[in-house]
Amino acid sequence: MTKWQCVECGYFSDAVKPPDRCPGCHASCSYADVTCYRPECGGPVNPDPMLMGMITQRIGLSAPLRPSSKPAPPPPQKSTETVSVEKVTKAALFQGLSDDEVQKALSVGQVKLCNPGDIVFKEGDEAVHIYIVEEGKLAIQTAEKQIVYTASPGDVLGWSTLMLPYRRTASAVASEKSRVVIIDQAKLQEFCEKNASIGYKITRNVGRLIAVRMRTAKAMSADAVYG
Repeated sequence: MTKWQCVECGYFSDAVKPPDRCPGCHASCSYADVTCYRPECGGPVNPDPMLMGMITQRIGLSAPLRPSSKPAPPPPQKSTETVSVEKVTKAALFQGLSDDEVQKALSVGQVKLCNPGDIVFKEGDEAVHIYIVEEGKLAIQTAEKQIVYTASPGDVLGWSTLMLPYRRTASAVASEKSRVVIIDQAKLQEFCEKNASIGYKITRNVGRLIAVRMRTAKAMSADAVYG
């Protein structure tokens, strides 16, 4: 059966089609198809933990609600602007690589030490770098200074520049002393060309992450997705 998750309260269920009204928040909600279509999570008999994690993080839950869980209270009124956020962990970007291979990929980057308030990148900048948070926290915020989410150690920002060049749609500001590895897109692509096995794995992972991002954005009717 298809795995469904309510994008408003996180309620999770197995069914041929989602219910007309969510048993969790008792509203007519949008549902995301969180069925696993990847071999890493066991195929369609299982839910996709990456998709479910993105939805639960967005709505502030530590885990998705199960059918046996107590119903959640009705969600707050939506704002007029919908902001969808995706955090991609280093484990997801470098899935299938050995520790040695990950270190080789990271070796093409440079380390930047940030103090609180330092700007790592600004909205409107050309997206030509990938940022990996090693220590500390970065606040990802819009032009209106709205904090979309806080990136913590292990989070990767800007990974989709490997396939989808664009300009930054948000800014990253250090919330505390932080250590960030900055990898130039062109250098990483050159590294991948010289190290075909590693390059194939990274490119495959980025393709999967982009597919997940698009599926989730479509399910949430998002106006903006940061990645």
